[in-house]
Amino acid sequence: MNFTACYTKLDDCYMGQLLEWTNIITDGKTIDECREMLIDAAREVALSYADEGKKIPTPSNVVVESISIPLENIAIANAS
Repeated sequence: MNFTACYTKLDDCYMGQLLEWTNIITDGKTIDECREMLIDAAREVALSYADEGKKIPTPSNVVVESISIPLENIAIANAS
């Protein structure tokens, strides 16, 4: 089953989350490590869901789009 991963670069690592399964969040020193952690976490949670008879989220539940948010009049720390 394919899911959509989103990665955010933090100061010393990458944080990753599955967009369709929002409680799957991990981090790793590299994107590759973070990806492996996401896969492992998703498999572990899937096993837990199976034990509890819960349904695994499906990728068709999510719409991904880029949106524009006007921030011109807001003072943002570290803005360049």
